[in-house]
Amino acid sequence: MKWVIRYVRSSLSRRLSFWVVVFVAAIFTTAFTLMFSETREVVREEAWNKATKTIEGAVLHIDNTLHSAEVAANNMLVVIESHLDQPDLMFDYSRKVLESNPNLTGCSISFEPYYYKEKGRYFCAYSYHNADSIQTKQVGTDYYQYHCMDWYLIPSLLDKPYWIEPYYEDTKEGIVIKDIFSSYSLPIHDAKNQVVGVLSIDIRLDWFSSTISKIKPYPHSYSILLGKGGTYLVHPDTTKLFYETVFTQTMEHEDSIWRGIGEAMLAGETGNHIVNINDEPCYVFYKPFKYTGWSVAIICPESDIFASYNKLYRTARIIMAVGLLLLLVFCLVIVDRNLRSLRRLANFTTLTAEGDFADEVPDSKRPDEIGTLQRRFRKMQQALRQYIGQLRQETETLEQQNQELGIAYNRIKEEEQLKTNVLHQMSEEMEQPVRNILTEARSICDYHHDLTAEDFGSTVDDMLANTNQVTTLLDKYLQEAQGIGVGAEKMGA
Repeated sequence: MKWVIRYVRSSLSRRLSFWVVVFVAAIFTTAFTLMFSETREVVREEAWNKATKTIEGAVLHIDNTLHSAEVAANNMLVVIESHLDQPDLMFDYSRKVLESNPNLTGCSISFEPYYYKEKGRYFCAYSYHNADSIQTKQVGTDYYQYHCMDWYLIPSLLDKPYWIEPYYEDTKEGIVIKDIFSSYSLPIHDAKNQVVGVLSIDIRLDWFSSTISKIKPYPHSYSILLGKGGTYLVHPDTTKLFYETVFTQTMEHEDSIWRGIGEAMLAGETGNHIVNINDEPCYVFYKPFKYTGWSVAIICPESDIFASYNKLYRTARIIMAVGLLLLLVFCLVIVDRNLRSLRRLANFTTLTAEGDFADEVPDSKRPDEIGTLQRRFRKMQQALRQYIGQLRQETETLEQQNQELGIAYNRIKEEEQLKTNVLHQMSEEMEQPVRNILTEARSICDYHHDLTAEDFGSTVDDMLANTNQVTTLLDKYLQEAQGIGVGAEKMGA
């Protein structure tokens, strides 16, 4: 990371390009975040609307089919109750119900034991829709006591129509049947309003399963159908059918949301929730059937709902990354090209700082700030060249004058030394005559009463001789001093 920072800092073009890309990336990231946040909510709302409409359409289709079957059964019930005295007609009525309702699998008109004594203990006119044909036959034996079946027993005891929970039918006598059905059963009443039998219409569970399985608003979505007790009637995992309820998984692993969904479905409510199934967020939409008391649910994985959104998001990120990379390259090239003149100017600045004025900054004719800087630097370079030239000339003059002053100074020092030597020599040569004068003057002062005229004259002559000697020495040294001074004046000039 440090080498990247050093690499960026080492060049103005890289720094400018880096900050331009960072600024643009910040703007794009903010814009994309806001845009995709809003888009995600729109996709979520669209998914809810799509799933809701899908499940409502499927439930409406099944409800209409079941309602038409109920209407056919109710209409046939009136006919049956008005012809109870003609048992053979029951076979025709049973067949007519299937002929007018192709979605139905079977229809049975069953009566209480010995209701028709001439028919024996069991009398059940049963028609079965088998492929392209309808088979009709009387059923009921000691091996198949239909009076004990739920589809007969429940409506006769409740004395009202009732949708029977799916059950497995396995008959080996008469019409051989081995399938799972759900039945709509109605009690048959005689003139005294006593229950004398049951009219039952059958629909194969496969029809519900195939119809519900077609509810796939998304590729990996699936549907489930719950019975009145929460039992799975339709589920992609067939091992759960009839053996597990919607609450089974909540007993193994507590899940309040899934339990709430199951309770709401059993209560006949319509709604939607988000739950985790196999560690994946899923949207659950549920709605009850109007007639059977069952409830259907669509489970849509979030990955399916947001598949297009995620693809668009990934594509946008790739486009943004490639765009920023291209922008970085573009900035590096353009900025580097525009700063090329500035780098050349920096090189000329380095040469100028080192005293090389041979090369002159070329005029790039650019109208921008760099062109202005080049022209001004060129003028400065010319001014510096002229000033350096003058400075060199004045420096040479000063160096020459300094050399002359040095020579003059050395001569003056020599003259001063000579004067010093002269004065020293003069002092030495004049010292004795002066002492003699002082001695003779002190003798005259001290002994003038005792001196004779001859002695006094001799002393005075000695003093005059010494005085002449001093005077002669002074004249000599004054002449020498004058000669030294004239030489110094000539050197000063």
